[in-house]
Amino acid sequence: MLALVLTLFAHTGSAAFALPAPLVHPARAADGHWTTAKPLPEPLLEMGGTVLDGKIYIAGGIDGHGKPTAHAYRYDPATDSWERLPDLPAPRHHMPLAAAGGMVYALGGLSGTDFRSERTVWAFSPGRGTWAPRADLPRPRGASAAAVVNGKIVVVGGLQRIADGGLVDVTNVYDPGTDSWHPGLPILTKRDHLAATTVKSIIYVFGGRLLSADHNYDYMETYEQQHDIWTKAEQMPSPRAAFGAAELDNKIHLLGGEDRTEVFAAHDVFDPAKRVWSTDAPLPTPRHGCAVLALDGKIYVIGGGVRPGFSESDVVEVFTP
Repeated sequence: MLALVLTLFAHTGSAAFALPAPLVHPARAADGHWTTAKPLPEPLLEMGGTVLDGKIYIAGGIDGHGKPTAHAYRYDPATDSWERLPDLPAPRHHMPLAAAGGMVYALGGLSGTDFRSERTVWAFSPGRGTWAPRADLPRPRGASAAAVVNGKIVVVGGLQRIADGGLVDVTNVYDPGTDSWHPGLPILTKRDHLAATTVKSIIYVFGGRLLSADHNYDYMETYEQQHDIWTKAEQMPSPRAAFGAAELDNKIHLLGGEDRTEVFAAHDVFDPAKRVWSTDAPLPTPRHGCAVLALDGKIYVIGGGVRPGFSESDVVEVFTP
């Protein structure tokens, strides 16, 4: 999405420990299948998504007219139906959502068509049906990733205003109980348009890029929030950015993404217990900037762009292992 050409290099720190090389893509036939669900009420790109109490929440993004939006929706898989929710307090895109303590949190993101990074944090209460401000992020950041571990929200990677230095490396940890942020050690490789998810209290961070689709990464790093430890881990099967990651049955599924010329249908699966990469049924509609979420034993891939750069879709496809 962000075609910024800068002379800026990723910061790579020292890993706490190094893991031996994993098995990458052992021969295995895809054994899952895809179906379609009710489309999004409107085409969207780079919106946030999360799951709370058996329902999917989507907020913000870039709409079918190429403009940032404040729209928010909730999907109920039991009825295959979408519900319009109250708008965000302001339009945002490239803004991660996370669910913790019975609330949905909208974390920073970018605003405007000039992609200004923001510090705002808003919490949506399903009971009240309203968005309310919470403690701002310590610094503005968009195109970041968020994961929840031990009841806390961890925000990693992303970018800020170029005048402020480009990429963000500091890890920010939010405690919903105290409405406060605490710093964690910097991510080992600064990057934006990355993906993150949690398996057994460890956050796995994948891919991303150096400000441009010409510079995608195949890095995976892990973060143990309780001990504030980053570790350089297994290499991904291929570089990718602007994709999604979801945990299902203690395995991590990576779906979609883009580079300068191509949108990916790739469906890579990482098993942290065996430290093995494999593949499964590719995404029927290749997309980037989509929401990838696991719910009730299935993975939902929602919206996103069908061409590199700016494009939007309302497609919702569901993977069943």
